Amino acid sequence: MPIDPFGCESANAVASAAGYSAPYLYLIDDEVQVSRGLLHPTVHTRRKLDQVSRAIRSGHGQGRGDSYKPWIRIRKNFSSPVSNQVFDSVGLQARNHHFLSKLEFHAALLISYLGAGELRECLPLWPFEHPHPDTGLDPDADFRCDPAPGLLDLAKDAGIEHGFFVGTKVPYIASIDLMFRIRIGGQWRLLGMSCKPKDITEQSTRAQERIELDRLYCTAVGAHHHHEDGSSFNSELILQLIGLRPAVSFLRAHRQTNRLHDFVAKFNEKASDCFVSDAALAAGHYVGLTGNDAFAFFRLAVWLQLIDVDLTRRLQMRSPIKRGGAAFIQVLQSRYLGGCHA
Repeated sequence: MPIDPFGCESANAVASAAGYSAPYLYLIDDEVQVSRGLLHPTVHTRRKLDQVSRAIRSGHGQGRGDSYKPWIRIRKNFSSPVSNQVFDSVGLQARNHHFLSKLEFHAALLISYLGAGELRECLPLWPFEHPHPDTGLDPDADFRCDPAPGLLDLAKDAGIEHGFFVGTKVPYIASIDLMFRIRIGGQWRLLGMSCKPKDITEQSTRAQERIELDRLYCTAVGAHHHHEDGSSFNSELILQLIGLRPAVSFLRAHRQTNRLHDFVAKFNEKASDCFVSDAALAAGHYVGLTGNDAFAFFRLAVWLQLIDVDLTRRLQMRSPIKRGGAAFIQVLQSRYLGGCHA
């Protein structure tokens, strides 16, 4: 019996509802044609089509915010010979992220600290024209977004080979390492990031081409693009951000409260003439917090940049606060947001 491509159990229906995966529906159409005896793909091709179809049905590469599912996930027996994978939070979404390298994890920490509102790791750059990657948050705004061009056309125009799944004629599904939503120039925009170490990009022409395809895609959809090779990372800053990142539930519960802002005001008043720990405890007492709760508010305030502290130097609680963080944050904003930020 032929498969109904628009049946309630078909990947077609699920992908259409999901929106962003819609351009790959031709794979499901191929399955329909196979069922009708019109095509005779190899066993390997059929297996790859089935894998992609299952991933689309499961919602991978789709969703926004907390509900996003990355296209490639860290799984048992999924390893890399050149990088250490990380399944962890960066204090941004109410889920852990699937980072395929420490470079991705550290880059995500930095951009989250700079105020990103969303992170989608391993976001598919579909081969064919598809809904704009910033759709799915506001139905009214979605109508104003032009479709995103397929990566196949972008690659062809640039003279770069797009590529197929090995042993098939099925176009490969490329993905960008990190896609953020962050304020740039006072407006929410997308920031795409390609995370490739310098030694790899210098030795691999294909790595350079993949970065260029990421850049071309970002340009086409109006996103800012940055290639991160890790060479400019400040190790002390990274280590301290790992320790400071808040639980997302705690951040969402307190970031907009008067209590937090009253804590910050009292801390800044006290920090001018006493140790960091004493100022935090005094500020906590002022807003009705004691001990660990006061220090949790302090860490949150630092993460949100409400307290000026230079995190490129070790934060020592039994010492006076080391100011000067605002200047370094300006450097980071210029590096990652192109010098246009607010």
